[in-house]
Amino acid sequence: MNWIFYIFFPLLVTIYPPEPKVEWDKTEHDFGVLEHKEPVYATFVLKNITNDSIRLDNVRTSCGCTSPIWTNEYIMPGDTSHIVIEYDAHDKGEFYREIKVFIRRQRKPEKLFVYGRVEEE
Repeated sequence: MNWIFYIFFPLLVTIYPPEPKVEWDKTEHDFGVLEHKEPVYATFVLKNITNDSIRLDNVRTSCGCTSPIWTNEYIMPGDTSHIVIEYDAHDKGEFYREIKVFIRRQRKPEKLFVYGRVEEE
């Protein structure tokens, strides 16, 4: 029965390549104190540290006050890409928002965070 393992295991490795891995320049961004209703932007840079190309499938934010901008082009091994997060600063007070980055063939999303405080004009 062990011979089956030696025949089919290489096929499984070929069919299911390892999960993509990325390296971030940062995973959190502190906007500090913001003016009310003045949108701000944070850029997160990721680097593909695998031997295969990767692709961002989706970027989801935890509320409508944040909106992501990203490219869905393939990122080659060793190359970088970026995600820009806009925060609209409409609600006053402190905020802490989570951004989930879904990478093709990755089981769990990568998590990024933006936070700060919105004050009166």
